[in-house]
Amino acid sequence: MTINHQPDRANGEAVAPPAPLSASGNARRRFTRAGLGASGVLMTLASQPGMAATVCASPSGSLSNGLQSSHRPDNPLTCGGNSPGFYANNAAGWPSNPAPARKFKDIFPVNASQAALGDLTLAEVFKTNGNPHGGKGGKGPFKSEDLDPHNVASHVLAAYLNIQSKRSTVLTENQLRAIWQEYQFNGGGKLGYYSPTAGVKWYGDEIVAYLKTTFHQ
Repeated sequence: MTINHQPDRANGEAVAPPAPLSASGNARRRFTRAGLGASGVLMTLASQPGMAATVCASPSGSLSNGLQSSHRPDNPLTCGGNSPGFYANNAAGWPSNPAPARKFKDIFPVNASQAALGDLTLAEVFKTNGNPHGGKGGKGPFKSEDLDPHNVASHVLAAYLNIQSKRSTVLTENQLRAIWQEYQFNGGGKLGYYSPTAGVKWYGDEIVAYLKTTFHQ
């Protein structure tokens, strides 16, 4: 006899299959798996009873039991930031400072191998996020898969604007700058990484996965 559904042991009702994960859910799961593989201490979000399905914690806190502390009712930390796509398409949503016409390198210094990235305006940095464009002599939007393969710059910039507008308070400006500076110091692009704690390395895609958890989903 073929059984199509397994009954629930508590009430005998059929158990519905789980709903597919959204794009943001997949990003969170990928980040969680990366943390588990790198440190062995980041628990899957599903195993934390009563926790929201996001990581609202500092980089080091997201890899430890400190993750739970960011979800206490009396904890003021927020992860309500906007994404790079929001800022790319909503000029009115920018904080009063910095202006979109400022150069990226004026806010976040870059290494010599990514000099063309530093010459972009802040508005142009957001145009590289998932939208490869050609450019001449490093001016204007470039092919993001070449110079910024994981779109780290656009996500760091979005996190910065979120801090300036107080939409997200889980990261301080100094913490965000430390992430970018260490990533650049170690090469940026495909080679660079940031170490949130000893023995753990987050490369570009893992930095982006973490920053996405500080955005409103």
